[in-house]
Amino acid sequence: MEKENFNNPEQGRSGISLTQEEFYSQLTASSTKFISPETQEKFRNSNILVAGVGSVGNPIAMMCARSGAENIKVLDPDVVAIDNLSRQQYTLRQVGMNKAEATEENIKNINPFINIESINCGLTPENAEKLVRESDIVIDAVDIRSLDMIYELHRLASFYKKPVLVGYDLGGTAMVAVYRYDKEDIKPLRGELTQEKIDEFNGIHDAYRGGKISNAEFLSYVYDAFTGPINPLKVPVEQLKELIERDPNDGRTYQLGTTATVLSALMVESMRRIVAGEDVKDVILVDIPSQVRRSNPNVISKIPLLLRTLAVVNTRGKRVKDLIKNLG
Repeated sequence: MEKENFNNPEQGRSGISLTQEEFYSQLTASSTKFISPETQEKFRNSNILVAGVGSVGNPIAMMCARSGAENIKVLDPDVVAIDNLSRQQYTLRQVGMNKAEATEENIKNINPFINIESINCGLTPENAEKLVRESDIVIDAVDIRSLDMIYELHRLASFYKKPVLVGYDLGGTAMVAVYRYDKEDIKPLRGELTQEKIDEFNGIHDAYRGGKISNAEFLSYVYDAFTGPINPLKVPVEQLKELIERDPNDGRTYQLGTTATVLSALMVESMRRIVAGEDVKDVILVDIPSQVRRSNPNVISKIPLLLRTLAVVNTRGKRVKDLIKNLG
């Protein structure tokens, strides 16, 4: 293989001449005592699909590249905004740039030899089948406002027997849900979403796009329609308080950059073990604040918060039912 030149402007050095194998050896040298050559090679050659490169997907894609993955596809139709910089690995110069293309640019600055493709239209009904079929591991980081594409991603992964990892950032808690469609005969999302619910969602989505309902109302519907595998007893106190105190007219989602970083580490560890043929937990969860503070609330002390949260969720559910009824 011919040597290629690339620059390292941060260190003020230029003209470094390395082959791809020489570069890769140096890139992964520090992990060789902890990751076997066989696992590293499998991870390197795996085709990784990262559907969505926002607060969840972007740090994961970047961590994959730093960890030695060399075949990555990233998808997102959105553009980088200033408020993304606190939790997504973009730069001020990239504000206004498509997120998938910006992620590709940043990954190539880590590994100039990497085989990465950015798709700036995001996941669509037209490209989903081919992308899932050609992947080895699927990362579901699709915006929750696109329940139809989340369901389609899992439906296709179930059909083609591809493992899917879903990232959740719940306040200070990083959570990974693992769907081993490659090993288990399970329904898409284990039946947590159905085609009937997606048909209903599409009607609500049309109403939102047509200006008949607000962003906050649409988001309330989405949260009511799909909670995923989240165990209420595992939801951190900070998230419970946010749910209780949330203004019903607030259509924003709130996230922490520290949680996104830990989530990316959990994802890569999970992927490595999957490609190595190991079993992993269905749900992997790390509550960061609880690992730091000296004392933590126990289940009993959380009961009042859980009851208040349940009341808020029930109220939201009633509003959503009224919304659906009025639109019908």
